[in-house]
Amino acid sequence: MARLNRSDFLGGAAALGAASLAAPAAAAGNYGDLPIAGTVTIGVAAPFTGDALKLGEQLGNGVRAAIDDTNQLRGTLDKAFQIRTFDDQNLLATGIQSAEFACDDSTIVCVIGHLSGKITNAALTTYVNNGMPVIVPATTYDPITSHGYGSVLRLSTKDSTEGRLAARNAELLKATNAVVLYQDGDYGLDVAAGFHNQLLADKITSKALGFSWSAPNFAEVAKTTLDSKPDIIYMAGLVKDMGGMIPALHDAGYTGLLYASQGFFDALTISKYGSAVEGLVISSSMPPLQLAPSDFRVRNNFQNKYGVMTPLSTFAYAAAQIAISGVHRTGATDRIGLARALSYATPFDTVLGSLTFQNDGDPSNPNIYFYTVKNGAWSYLHASHKTEFILK
Repeated sequence: MARLNRSDFLGGAAALGAASLAAPAAAAGNYGDLPIAGTVTIGVAAPFTGDALKLGEQLGNGVRAAIDDTNQLRGTLDKAFQIRTFDDQNLLATGIQSAEFACDDSTIVCVIGHLSGKITNAALTTYVNNGMPVIVPATTYDPITSHGYGSVLRLSTKDSTEGRLAARNAELLKATNAVVLYQDGDYGLDVAAGFHNQLLADKITSKALGFSWSAPNFAEVAKTTLDSKPDIIYMAGLVKDMGGMIPALHDAGYTGLLYASQGFFDALTISKYGSAVEGLVISSSMPPLQLAPSDFRVRNNFQNKYGVMTPLSTFAYAAAQIAISGVHRTGATDRIGLARALSYATPFDTVLGSLTFQNDGDPSNPNIYFYTVKNGAWSYLHASHKTEFILK
């Protein structure tokens, strides 16, 4: 059974909302007569079977929706776009194999994927060696952009940067003494390190406390945490793994501010812990689309076809917009041409706002958005820094 980790996918996919290896590439989309300018194919590598099927479909539907919206507006001399899916089953070996399948298809100009950070990272060598541009919509896993590959773009804010930006928000919350909690699993360390190091740089007392992922003793960790008399506790983890800290801290007598990374931006946080998480503050790469008037048509069209536009669908839609924009700007018809188009440090207008990218492939001006639990529901607070496409 594949194990899903928060480092594998954008937080909140569960909260807000198939191809097989025998036939690894399945074309989707019929847009009428062949266009004079030809058709461009975008590959999507994600789990389209197995335990993570629903998450993979969210990625696929985001790309499908962007292609549908583009094709409906194309003129006679415009290129048409289509999607071809590759099922990685959210497994490492299968992910590398699906990358090979995608690269072997000469019609594909770029790949959007994968869901898992570790699978994406392992498959990058295959993509780069074959000159395949990769747009990463989901994972916040730090190593993705650590290699210096010029043909890899990542949309979401990486873990260590999220932690750093969240720490700056802690200053706004008037924190003077923090404890940062993380587990020894796949996710949490990079976020915790970013948060902890930023607090220390800002001369705020901070203690980082790691504990077991496989056999956590929440009561003992709560006692050790409160020995430091913190006025803010930051939980860098997944709610399904670290959520037990919430009642443990409550039972130990903690009444201060609870703060968490986007691994807690999940329906489970409220449904399982109820009033105990009232006032909890979390950070996330996901902007409040309901406050972005320019996204109304996109969200409405998506909902009519696929249902609620989840964070995964939103980031996949934006990834497809970037690929499509690269083709439109340069007339690229192959992966080499598109890789060149994506390397320019120019803005891309997307459902996530205007995005530009650094040489390492991360956003030039990364942002995160803060939410709190208010009256048993998620309520938007503010962004790490002001962005024009959000009204508030």
